[in-house]
Amino acid sequence: MRARHLAALAAMLAVAACGGGGGGATNPAAPAAPTTAPQGLGTIPMTISIPRGTPSSSARSPQFLSPSVAALAVYDGATLIYVANLALDSTPQFTTVYAKSGSTTVAFGSCTFTSSAAICTLTITSTIGAHLFDLIGYPTSQGTQAQTAQRKVSDTGTPPVFAGVISSEGELSANLSPGTNPGQTLTLLGVASKIIFAGLSEAAFNSVTTYGYRLQDSTNSQIVLPGNAYDNGPITITAAPSGIVTIAPNSIATPPAAVGDQNFTVTCVNASGGTVTISFGARTSPNTAYASGLTYSTGNYSGATITTTPFTCDPATSTIPITVQGKHS
Repeated sequence: MRARHLAALAAMLAVAACGGGGGGATNPAAPAAPTTAPQGLGTIPMTISIPRGTPSSSARSPQFLSPSVAALAVYDGATLIYVANLALDSTPQFTTVYAKSGSTTVAFGSCTFTSSAAICTLTITSTIGAHLFDLIGYPTSQGTQAQTAQRKVSDTGTPPVFAGVISSEGELSANLSPGTNPGQTLTLLGVASKIIFAGLSEAAFNSVTTYGYRLQDSTNSQIVLPGNAYDNGPITITAAPSGIVTIAPNSIATPPAAVGDQNFTVTCVNASGGTVTISFGARTSPNTAYASGLTYSTGNYSGATITTTPFTCDPATSTIPITVQGKHS
């Protein structure tokens, strides 16, 4: 039994050590959250890494979580079990807004810091068997801090009406065994809700115009790897009306490896020219059926069209009407 507990502790420490890149001094580790489950329950320690500045190619965390995330919501299946507001530079870093009573509980530890990230731990305790744990990041604080007095039954606080467009979200499938389970890292996927881009707005027939763009979450942070997809992707680039331009690529499924411009091209292919509206489109719900869909509204998710821009193609020279005035003698 003692060997089992030592192995579980070693597994948890190994998971916590994998977060975040970069050097710099670290703060002393926070007291560990409880890892011993009551009889008939299992615990699962998790690690998330919250970037404290703009991610770079040399210092990226093992999952995407926006540097400006201000609140986290945790679900067990279809049930909201915990909501906390974040203030990484304060003590405590996690302020409980809502904690549901019952067999599933969440215990956040504090965070340790590198020059680029806050490495935070949490432990979920729940019933033996299969679970889907969801974690949702929001760009603004949610609800109000839970009061010392419990408000109903034995819940702490009140479930908030979530405000703001989700910045990132992820789901972990776990089959809990009695006692302490191996530690896990929850990978969150960014939700594209904004775009910044630059390029000419007019071009000649048969010319190719290159646009540079960056897909951002709701906190104005560019989404980068290693989250291997946009959770409302693929992002599409289309032009209307059709037949005037071609666009390549017209579908974006994977974020870039590092902060910086991605490119697409617009080619004028209609000799008569014309003006089109170029649109960036996204899904209005996550690609995975997160349990949080039962709680958040359409206002908490990106719209079908992220942004649009006009683009004009000039007609080919041979098609431009030319009037020649003659002179009679």
